[in-house]
Amino acid sequence: MKESILKNITQVILIVFSVVLGLYLSERIEDKKNEKEATKLLSKIKSELVENKKLLDYWVPYHKEMIKSLDSLSGDQVFIKNFIKDKATLYKVFTRNTIMGETPANDAWDIAKSHPLIVNFEYDELLILSKIYKQQGTTYESFPRMIDLLLSADLNAKENARANLELFKNQLQDITSREFQLISYYNQAETILKYQNK
Repeated sequence: MKESILKNITQVILIVFSVVLGLYLSERIEDKKNEKEATKLLSKIKSELVENKKLLDYWVPYHKEMIKSLDSLSGDQVFIKNFIKDKATLYKVFTRNTIMGETPANDAWDIAKSHPLIVNFEYDELLILSKIYKQQGTTYESFPRMIDLLLSADLNAKENARANLELFKNQLQDITSREFQLISYYNQAETILKYQNK
């Protein structure tokens, strides 16, 4: 009888141990899988940041050049007269035929934010990523207003021409100052996320 009870207790212990071990191993496998997925997610964000930084490295000097040109042209009476006659005169300042071809992307970050694996990111990583993507949003939120201004019928109306030119320049200046802050965040991200902008 004692042997039978001891045998049953041993079997119960072995079954419980097997179940607990199985659950533990299953959990560890799931954790490893999640860590791998989180690493992939972070890698995609890093790639997006590298591309976004390259984009800014291309456009920021151009924006500064445009501001400088607009600054000198706003005091040029001949330019103002020509601008009032034909608003296309302003577009000659756009040496690249546009203000900006594309704005920095945020697709990888949008996916990561809604993914449960974001909890695997370090606090510092999340903080800098949050700053970067928030700054990207605020930097370029005025672009549609600038485009609307450029396309407006009264952009070069005699009574508004100089003021609209100044408004356009100020909006571009605001964007450029925000771009400098964004570049600073990108540089911080290179250190925190340990990647290089190549």
